[in-house]
Amino acid sequence: MTALCVILLSCSVVLAAPNAEAPPPAGAGGEDAFAQNACVRCHENLSGRLGEITHLEWKKSVHYANGVGCEGCHGGDASLRPEQFRSADEFKNASHQARDPRLLALQRGPEQFVSRVRGREVSYFCGKCHGLVKEKHLGSPHGDNGDPTCLYCHARRPDGTSTHEIHTATLEIVDTRSREEGGRCAPCHQAPTMEAVGQIKKTLAGTAALIDDASKQYEALVERGYRSLELAGLQEHGREVHSRLRRVFHSFDMREINGFAGEIQALAERTTRTHQLLEQVRAMRRRQTVVGLGVCAFLLAFVALLLFYKRTYCLEHASGLDLGGDRRSGSKHPP
Repeated sequence: MTALCVILLSCSVVLAAPNAEAPPPAGAGGEDAFAQNACVRCHENLSGRLGEITHLEWKKSVHYANGVGCEGCHGGDASLRPEQFRSADEFKNASHQARDPRLLALQRGPEQFVSRVRGREVSYFCGKCHGLVKEKHLGSPHGDNGDPTCLYCHARRPDGTSTHEIHTATLEIVDTRSREEGGRCAPCHQAPTMEAVGQIKKTLAGTAALIDDASKQYEALVERGYRSLELAGLQEHGREVHSRLRRVFHSFDMREINGFAGEIQALAERTTRTHQLLEQVRAMRRRQTVVGLGVCAFLLAFVALLLFYKRTYCLEHASGLDLGGDRRSGSKHPP
């Protein structure tokens, strides 16, 4: 069990990113939220690596799409303006004054930059925003060891270099490939545990699919007037349930993962049964409606037939009898 728990986080890779930039987050009035951000405005005009981080990586990231700028991670004062200072150097020094010293970039080779943040400290650093995931990760075998870190899984390219091009996490981030295929987990974990990773990934994928399917079914139930507080906790907050699933995954506690997956499965099955029951009720009501309409149509047709018979035969026969009586009466009593 311990071996199964240990394998998960280090089996992660970052998905290949699209070439296009993410849509810019809108500020007040719909303008670019980073239009007056000192960090962005300065770095996007720089050449070399410090400019590439902005153009080629960060602007394609989930952080950019959600309005998280350089200062959100690195610190510094992004509210300053160059015109407030007498020189570019004064502006640069002032904007960097409150920068987090743990993230001073150090160059290791021509294409790779590293920071002083290492091991468990990475979890605390990222946990400033991702607090719930941080708690799960720190309590996991990987968190205890301080390696692999959040950055290993979410901020690395397949070739091993670091990047600011961080994307929304999906199950595809779990790398089940062998060492020969370039799998990222395989260098530390042997084939038996890698097979377990595949099964775990399949379980998580199935659970995610259950959440989506059950949400659609519950939406259909709501449209028909059915509501359940218990089921709504899963269905009406599907995004939060997916988020909780990701948090549980970071714990690498198989009992917790399987327990949550079982909870989701039970609620999803209950939703499916309720949906099927209401579908049966709906189908029965449709049949009853069809039968009722058929009976009404038959009765209307029968009434129409009676009226037709009355008009065609009864009234004409009665009229003929009246005319005959008048003729007989006229012969006996001439005017």
